[in-house]
Parts: sequence; C-alpha cells; structure tokens
Amino acid sequence: MRRSVDSALGVVRGIVDQVGSGQEVPDVEELVAVVRGFWRIAFDVPDGADSDGFLFQYGKVNWFPEPTFVLGFMRQLEIVDADGEHEAYSQVQLEYRYRVDSDLDSIQGHNSWWFPESQIPFDEWLESVKRDPIWRIVRGKVPATFDVSQEMA
Repeated sequence: MRRSVDSALGVVRGIVDQVGSGQEVPDVEELVAVVRGFWRIAFDVPDGADSDGFLFQYGKVNWFPEPTFVLGFMRQLEIVDADGEHEAYSQVQLEYRYRVDSDLDSIQGHNSWWFPESQIPFDEWLESVKRDPIWRIVRGKVPATFDVSQEMA
C-alpha cells in the first residue's frame, strides 16, 4: 500500500525513533539505517523518472545566522494536481548541521542523486555514499543540531 506524501515526515520521524539509540543525534550508521528504512516505504507519487528520489548532499550554506555546514539526505516526492500535472515536490530532509571550522571551511559542496531508474541499485548507491571522504572529516565533530524536516519546492 502506498502512503500519502503528506505522511512522509511522520513516517521518517517514526523510523528515526525506532532506529535511534536514544541519543538526540543519530550516528552515521543509524542515519544510513533510517535512510534505508525510509526507502522501503512506498508513497503515492506518479509514475515517472523524477517522481521519487534521494539526494545525498553537503556543503556550506548561508541561510542560518552562523556559518553552517550541512550534511545529509533528502527524499524528494512529486505531488501532482487532479489532472496529473506537476504541482510541487515535497522534500523530506535528514540533516546534520555543523558550525563551520577550518576543516569544513575548505570543503567544496557535493551532491549525489539516486532515482529508481538509475543504473545503480539503491543499496549500492547508499554504500558509495557511506564511502565518501566527508564522513572521515566529520567523525569526532559534534553537530550543532540534527534536523528532520519537510518542505515544499
């Protein structure tokens, strides 16, 4: 059964609660387990190449009061109107936010998309994301926060 796109935030928060070790900020392995569990949930999106996909991304951002480095995943789900025409995307984010320090200041932003039509299976893509050098750089750093949110784009 496919779930409503409107329920995606509640669904992923439930997975975070189930997978988590009770800490406010999940560790990397817990986050990967959350993403894998979230991927297994089918949502009511139209058939199409870009209707349901995942993004792994990191980099410095300038929309917070302090210089911030974000690192995380986003699931993008397409919403269509009654005629089946594209209306918007719902984007559910799981994001570590770090204060920019000398290590993070020099890192160029990066993103990697995955869609079901990709030549690479989801688990293989996720394993490649886990091998990204960024994880070694942030190991031992304490995020300022971990955010789970949903917004329309």
